[in-house]
Amino acid sequence: MNAVLGETTMSQSVPIKVIEGVELIPCERSGICSVRVLNAEARYNLSWDRYVRLKAAADTIKKLVTPDAGILDVGGYDGALALFLPAYKIDLIDPATTGASLLQGPAADRSYELAAAIDVLEHVVPSDRMSALEELARMARQHVVLNYPCQSTKAAQNLVLNATNNALVREHVQWELPDTDWVLSKMAELGFRGSMVSYASVAVWLGQYLTLNLAPDAAKELNRYLIEHHADEPFSAPLYHLVVCERES
Repeated sequence: MNAVLGETTMSQSVPIKVIEGVELIPCERSGICSVRVLNAEARYNLSWDRYVRLKAAADTIKKLVTPDAGILDVGGYDGALALFLPAYKIDLIDPATTGASLLQGPAADRSYELAAAIDVLEHVVPSDRMSALEELARMARQHVVLNYPCQSTKAAQNLVLNATNNALVREHVQWELPDTDWVLSKMAELGFRGSMVSYASVAVWLGQYLTLNLAPDAAKELNRYLIEHHADEPFSAPLYHLVVCERES
């Protein structure tokens, strides 16, 4: 990632490898960067779990807005979502890379046609999650797209935490994963009607994520294989919930 960001760049330790192929360019408003795609093929270098959730979100976004619509990628870390939407106008906020968090509300009211928070809400302290939804609803003109692991993956999350002590999974376990009925009800209170889709295999995630954390030298080849052959793997137990919300008025 070629980024011109200032002293806040990578100020927080995040156990995710920064993907090459995108460039972050600071905007006039502090804490917001525009994302420029340098090599969309870099998406195949993502871990399997990031690939499937970003692809699912991107496929949905393509159905909701046109490439010239403004999209805000909230908590998107390195801007990898843009690798799946290279023709779209995407801005990014993330405390680790742009120096701004969702709860700081760096964007103006309804300044983006769509706000996406992909695997973000579960990393917000539960007492602040309503505020996070309020900020997403405030910044989005028409659509909010959310993604997070299903609550039903709790046993798998505990297993991975015990084996790896991964900081992100620790937040999944200690803060608990979002309840989709609650999310949909709160978004309705904010004036958005929403729907949810379950997808991806928790069984594939277990093997892939344990390899990524415990045998990283083997993970690159495994992730590429899983992306090429098992990105749409059928599941008996889903890994993710994708929540799509549209403003009612």
